[in-house]
This record gives sequence, structure tokens and C-alpha cells, in this order.
Amino acid sequence: MPYVRQTSHIDRVRDLIAGRIVNPGADTARLASSYRRSLDDYRLDPASTTGPRILTGAELRAIQQSEENFLRSTGQCLPRLHAMVREAGYCVILANARGVTIDYMVDTDQRKDFKKAGLYPGSCWSEEEEGTCGIASVLLDQEAITVHKTDHFRAAFTGLTCSAAPIFSPHGDLIGVLDASALNSPDARDSQRLVKQLVRQGATLIEDGFFLKSYGHCCILLAHRNRHFVEVQPEMLLAIDEHGDIVAANRCARDVIGGLDALPRPVAEVLEVRAERLFDARTGHSLLSLRLAGGSTWLHARVRAPLRQASARARVKNAPPVTQDAPACTPPELAERTRIVNAMNAAKWRPLQAAAMLGVSRATLYRRLKQLHIVPPHRQ
Repeated sequence: MPYVRQTSHIDRVRDLIAGRIVNPGADTARLASSYRRSLDDYRLDPASTTGPRILTGAELRAIQQSEENFLRSTGQCLPRLHAMVREAGYCVILANARGVTIDYMVDTDQRKDFKKAGLYPGSCWSEEEEGTCGIASVLLDQEAITVHKTDHFRAAFTGLTCSAAPIFSPHGDLIGVLDASALNSPDARDSQRLVKQLVRQGATLIEDGFFLKSYGHCCILLAHRNRHFVEVQPEMLLAIDEHGDIVAANRCARDVIGGLDALPRPVAEVLEVRAERLFDARTGHSLLSLRLAGGSTWLHARVRAPLRQASARARVKNAPPVTQDAPACTPPELAERTRIVNAMNAAKWRPLQAAAMLGVSRATLYRRLKQLHIVPPHRQ
């Protein structure tokens, strides 16, 4: 159902493309570029009043199953964001990297109205299908945006307000979009600034949740520039493997700490601390103060030990973990293998402690682990 006269909306689309809009907003260039693609590349009709395509239940379930890790990483982010904006009449949408709504939060008494507007699980919001909208703009430009009412390309959506933000993987790939949409909102674009900021914060929390889930097998350094916020909401996350190398960093860490563009890198090259100190601290709850290598900036951090699944823990308690295609061992090698595995089990697979038990250097231990084809349980 159209919210403005179709002819007026078509005229506005043409005027914005031609640069004839008075007092253009900050996102005018992005909107104009999207309008052009919608008209010229996708041949969409701005006067269209039909809603978005919605997948069948079977199609949606298949996509949700493929996005299971992503969905589990969201935790309580969607309910918490919805609790902040629900009284203003917003629903909260989570879309995947193809613009399909895979989860959402909405008040029960408003569900029918939002579904009628296309704000429903399984709805498809790619630019190719729907033209300019919040989710489509983020998928293409990978930046947060508010698409406010008549900013939408299609007349069907000119009553909606959508504020959306990108969600990235630990490697910088776009994996989804978080969106808060309202059926009715003030005409002034400035009224959406707070909602947009809340959505950006929610997207960052989901990113960090996905980071922690993706690197549960690593030691995680949770840091903040202010020591008082380390425990409640760390801003920087660093994943450190058993060799003492930083293998991943979240967006804030990459922005604040130099040298994280090319990973892995030894911890000592990034922070003035030995990896062994971090491994020793991971079982405790003491706060660490760490200085960036070659600088005067200090971070305050705590360490989270690697998480292991029950099946992995069970393997640690039992016989030596043997990798696939491991060659046959001679009796002396088998004895050494058993001795090393027993030490690693006793040290909970912490190389520094195991090396001390065995009376060898950590480098020697790593070499023998490789030669004897011994693989930590969490990597099998």
C-alpha cells in the first residue's frame, strides 16, 4: 500500500538523481547512486506498491541452518536492542549477507502490521529486488545508514524508517546486517540519530560475540583503554594461539593497535609482554596492564582461557590423540610420544608448562609435537 502519491515519489527519485533536492542530507550521494542502479541496472519501478519477496518456510529454515553459528553468536543483542526502541514502535531485524531476514524481534500486538509491511522472517531486502532500503544500502556500501521514509526507492516503503549497520567477521568479511525499522516516525531525519547509534552498537556486540565463538579454541585477550571497563564491556579482542601468535583481532583492536593488518604476529611484536605471561594469567582473574610495543599507550586487559567442548576434554583424559595418516612409531618413539602427551594432558595442553615438565625448551617441544604427529584435541 503506498504511503505517498506515486507520481510525487517518482518525481522525488528523479530530482534526487539530478541533484535538484533542496538541503540534501549527508547520505544523498549514496541514495542517488542506489536510485540509479535501481532504475538502470535492475529496471525496478519506483511506483510499485507490492511488498518484498518472502521465502517459504522450508527455504527460510535451510538458510537459518546454514547461518546457525551466526545466529547463536547474537546472544541477547536483538532482545536488548528491541527493549530500547520498542516503545517508539520499532521492530529489530537481523539479515544475512544476502539481505534475507533470518531473525527479528517485534511486539506481539504489532506483528501483523509489520508483516504486512514486509518486516518478517524470510523477507528479502537486496537492492536488486527492492531497490534503495536500509539493509540493501549496508550490503553494498558496508556502512551504517538511515533510510528515512521517502528515501526508499519503492513507493511501498515510503512510510518506513530503517536504520541499519553492518556486521563483520573477524577477517573483515560482511556477514550480516542489523536493522531497526518503524512503521511510523517523525518526518525529521534528525529524529533517527539515536536509533542509528543504538543499532551500530548492537552490530558491534554481535560482531564480538561471533569473534569469541569463532576463536573459542584460542586464548582471548579482552582489553580496554580504561581499566574500569575491562570487566563490564571490553572494546578490544585479540585471539592468541598456543604458539603465542595473535591470529585475529576485532575491529576496535585493529583501529587502535598498529600492525594487526597482517596476521598472525607474535604477541611480543605488538605488546610489551611475553606470551607466557598471558598463558600463566589466563587461569586467574587479575587485571593486566600492557603497553603497546614501541609506544606509550597502555591497555588494561584480562585473559580468557581457551574453551573446549566436552568431547575434546574427554579425549584429553584418554589415550594420546593421533592424527590422521600418522606413520607407525618405533618403540622409542612411541614411548616418547606417550611421555609428551601425558605431560601435555597434565599441563592442560599449555606448551610452556608442558615443556618445563619435560625439561626441554618450548621450541624443542613444538618440533617433537610436529615430528610425532601429536595434535591438540581442539584441532582434531
